[in-house]
Amino acid sequence: MGDQNQFFKVKALIPPFVIFSCITNFAVLISPIFMMQVLDRVVPSENMNTLYLLLTLALGIIIANGIVEYLRDISLKRIGIWGENLGAKLALSQADETQQQAIQSVGEFKKFFAGSGATTAVNIPWIPLFLGALALIHVNFLILVGTIVTLSVLIKFLSSWASRDQSLATQTLSQHEMQVLEDAADPQLRAGINAISDNLFLRYFSLQRKRQLQEATTLQISVGETAALSTLRMSSQILALSLGAALVVAGDLSAGGMIAASILSAKTIQTIEGAINSLPDLRSGLAAFKSLSRLDDHTETKHTETNDLHGELSCNGLIYPRGAGAMPRLDRISLTIPQGQCLAIIGDSGSGKTTLLHALCGIDPCPIGSVFMAETEVRTLGAATRRDTIGYLPQQARLIKGTIAENISCFALEPNDDDILQAAKTAGVHGLISALPQAYQTDMASESFLLSSGQKQRVALARAIYARPKFLFLDEPNALLDAHGERQLFDTLALLKKQGTTIVMVVHRSGVMGLADKILLLDQGKMADFGPRAEVLGRLNDGKQKIKVPLNTASLQDLNDWVQTQFNRHSDKEFAQKTILAATEMFNTALQNGPANVKREITFAFKFIQKHSCELTLSEERKTDVVEKLPKIKSLINHPEVSMIDLSDDEISLAVLAQISDRLNIENIKGNSYFTAEVSTNQPQRMVS
Repeated sequence: MGDQNQFFKVKALIPPFVIFSCITNFAVLISPIFMMQVLDRVVPSENMNTLYLLLTLALGIIIANGIVEYLRDISLKRIGIWGENLGAKLALSQADETQQQAIQSVGEFKKFFAGSGATTAVNIPWIPLFLGALALIHVNFLILVGTIVTLSVLIKFLSSWASRDQSLATQTLSQHEMQVLEDAADPQLRAGINAISDNLFLRYFSLQRKRQLQEATTLQISVGETAALSTLRMSSQILALSLGAALVVAGDLSAGGMIAASILSAKTIQTIEGAINSLPDLRSGLAAFKSLSRLDDHTETKHTETNDLHGELSCNGLIYPRGAGAMPRLDRISLTIPQGQCLAIIGDSGSGKTTLLHALCGIDPCPIGSVFMAETEVRTLGAATRRDTIGYLPQQARLIKGTIAENISCFALEPNDDDILQAAKTAGVHGLISALPQAYQTDMASESFLLSSGQKQRVALARAIYARPKFLFLDEPNALLDAHGERQLFDTLALLKKQGTTIVMVVHRSGVMGLADKILLLDQGKMADFGPRAEVLGRLNDGKQKIKVPLNTASLQDLNDWVQTQFNRHSDKEFAQKTILAATEMFNTALQNGPANVKREITFAFKFIQKHSCELTLSEERKTDVVEKLPKIKSLINHPEVSMIDLSDDEISLAVLAQISDRLNIENIKGNSYFTAEVSTNQPQRMVS
């Protein structure tokens, strides 16, 4: 455990508060003493000077006591505020697993000093003073107070015991009731599955009636406890006076002593009852103080703050142990990404992709190894630098309760409207947001149903780039996006790359793989492969000569890179370019024939026929209309004097493909479409079938 934090300064306040409590508790004795002196001296002697003197002294002490109580209460409240401010910073500097408990301790600490707990705590040590004063007057008053306090505790115990089960049942029913009401009020259920919503409302009213029945039983016990305690308190005053009167008659006590004992008995009983009632607050306050005092103080840790952090991203020897002898989550990861480049992290589920992403961006640093941003260790970056330099998009982003504008600006105290609009436009969601009834003021607390999961993800992307970060980290950013959203994501990331943003993304789908300059393949936490995208993709498909990609514009670069990897001789440069052109036109022809907003996937196969010829095959699990357009293209190829100006985009792609292919065949077989083209370094024979 580190050095003691600032909460130990609270102990230094004990001596002054002991003095405060000494004054206030001794002042309690003024009224009994005054009554004794008045009745025993002033009244028999009829000496008014003595009365004036006693009155002056008593009022002076009471006024001084009022000032002391004012200073005491103000001090306690300020200690609570000081503790809340210090505790909040201390709690938020802790690790995630202890942070929530620390925040709760801060609340308990503030509650203790803001409420009556602290005042009661400083009064408890002086209870023996009151008991001693009663004993000096007469020991029977001490016995009376003990009896009344015992009865009071017994009543509270019996009430708590009798209502324990009912209170637990009421609390459980109340929680269930609110959960059912929340589900029943879900706008999606009310707009769609009405039967569920209606039945949930009926269940809510049923739970409400059960709770009210439980509360009725608990209420009777609670009211009975209050009435019994009230009766006991009123009786205590009468009993004290009666006891005093009996002692006066017996000659064992003066009239002044009788009144003084009555007042002092009431005060003693009140103080003891207050202490008993405040025991839970005292325990929680003390526990909160101990908990906060044990926390390591990271608030004074020196961090690097800079407004110009840009450059390469690198890591060296990252190891994230799993414990219990298991294989580490990450094992000796080292890499470097130049400024403005993009790294795609791929691998099977559980291979450590998200763990590495969190380590690189500083969310969860590896215990072993280092991560550097522009030669600055991530652990040493200050909060302001992290906020302005690092952007992060989780796999399933959550929009916080508040307006869309507030979410995009990360709830900045002084948000910049121009920056909000710019972030939304860059992320491609300005039009989407503007189309909402309340536009950027749409409240995500009550109107979150207006956005789909994919749309929320795109808004979260705007939030991630609001501060124009130099490093952007994305965890499967296209996992929830449709074809249109994926294209927009591709365009956004491409623009950010041009602006010099270094991007690291975990990907499963290859829709944005074309943006990657480098690819890292993880296998059980280890670097299975790392290098330029084309080389890694080539090694991944080596021997398979087959690749599956989503049929969208973002995948075209992946396809071209894969085709390029099939050619490894320098003399094949022109042959490779011609084959890539054929693959591109084949891809575009398939893309332009079929639904635009439906996720589609194609399989490309490649094989060499001879040394200078190869065959490309594109297949898709749906029929294609291109088959019906072949006769027209065939006629145009056989009659080159005919103009091609009026051809559609897909027909132009098909015509180009036919012209550069030695042979082109397109057919539908059992619901699947197949495009097959032979390409060679020879002049094409333009065989179209």
